[in-house]
Amino acid sequence: MIRDTVSWASVERVRGQYDFSGSAVATLDRFCAGGGKITLTIVPKNALYDRGVSVYSADGQTGYANYLVALAERFGPCLSALEIGNEVNGGTTLDYPAGYDRATTYVSTLRTLHPRVKAIAAGVTILGGSTNAIGTGFLDSLFAVGMLSVIDAVAVHPYRSTPEGIDIEIGHLKDVMARYGTPKPIWATEYSFGLSNQREQAAALVKSVVQLYASGVTHANWYALIEQKTFPNMGLFVGQSPKMSATAFRMLQDKLLPYGAPVRIDTQGRPINLFRIGTNRWVVWGGDTVVNFGSGATVRDLLGNQLESGGRVVATTEPVIVENASSYALEDGSVVADSLYQFGLGNWSYLRRDKSGVETPLGWFDNDFTSYFGDRWSKPLRINNDSAATAGDAANPIRAVVRYMAPQTMSVDVGVCLSKTVGGDGIDYLVEKNGTPVTAGVLTNSAILAGMRMDLAPNDRVDVSFGPNKIAGTDALRYRIVIRRGGGSAAEVCSTNSF
Repeated sequence: MIRDTVSWASVERVRGQYDFSGSAVATLDRFCAGGGKITLTIVPKNALYDRGVSVYSADGQTGYANYLVALAERFGPCLSALEIGNEVNGGTTLDYPAGYDRATTYVSTLRTLHPRVKAIAAGVTILGGSTNAIGTGFLDSLFAVGMLSVIDAVAVHPYRSTPEGIDIEIGHLKDVMARYGTPKPIWATEYSFGLSNQREQAAALVKSVVQLYASGVTHANWYALIEQKTFPNMGLFVGQSPKMSATAFRMLQDKLLPYGAPVRIDTQGRPINLFRIGTNRWVVWGGDTVVNFGSGATVRDLLGNQLESGGRVVATTEPVIVENASSYALEDGSVVADSLYQFGLGNWSYLRRDKSGVETPLGWFDNDFTSYFGDRWSKPLRINNDSAATAGDAANPIRAVVRYMAPQTMSVDVGVCLSKTVGGDGIDYLVEKNGTPVTAGVLTNSAILAGMRMDLAPNDRVDVSFGPNKIAGTDALRYRIVIRRGGGSAAEVCSTNSF
């Protein structure tokens, strides 16, 4: 399956007349003739209707619906799905006239087209939403005005800085959808990572596919097939030459996807990602926990190359694939906790702290593009799995607090990686144990806080918090907290793309 477009304006240049000649359609015809399937993303704009803005009138919406019917008739059984618009949560993507509500008008367009397309092509999936990132907050506004009744599936483009946590956010979207009735399937019709390091890009691809499939996403399209000038480092190929990501893509198609959906395994608080596929296949990455699959297991790297391991895998940031293993055993490594791999789980919690020291727990909060720990009263404060932002200023600071609570007695070293873009007067950071400061400073670029030895008893708190320093503005940062048993450095964690 590929995802492409045949723009409405390029085909209907005279009202009611459709000309499907041209190289773009011919290319799709060749793909269809070879047995492929296509998803077409169609922006609802044509200068012949509603002055070229997103269709909003009954006439414009009917014209758009008629074009989709023509597409369905033209491509027949090759057409798998129609994606209605592209990244419609963007500020100007749905450019309706003043007085037209974005959510209501978009759903009105779906309500017009859905029965017409399904009447002549029942097997074509109508994809509504099409958000840049997962966009749960924007999708919520569409669900609230009835979108679920006039679509077959929800389209999202889950772009993000790290693949970790993508399944958690998809799960949250499903929970929000369930408030309005039976959740519809979710398609990830566009996603990728623009990384210049080919191996890191391939690793991000494998992690994303595993987590998306595990969260119930059964259709996903990597963007893009071929490297493009406007969006560099995102293609699977440079011209006709495959990148490492293309090799990893093929490995997934051959070694994993045919054997069923991945199932996340509970690792009893260890900071790793472990997924089981079918009866004897596994994918693992994360902190340096050891997973022993037995001597009969075959272990492969993300490109499909066999590794000599004796079935014993030390989890790292790069995923490995295990075959021929019906069971596993976990052995503790030096990493006790990791804020990236355990985001929203176990002993981690997220709070805001006002100038008087009063703390308030944060829950999931959704905006038009992403979901994070926050609330409506302290925006722009947020805490994501690898980034955060503060609120307020010196007169009324609101701190973002990431908290780890020790589950048992242990002696650990706490390492923290911090970075921010240049600008503003910096972000003040504070590391505390049970409310007592351990180290503090002002972040203006990047910092590695290492060697913070702590003896922890059960329920002891390790807090890493961020404030606005003196002046509000440019107060967002990236962070990662790694807690190691018996020493170790944060430097190697800070140097990876996962940070």
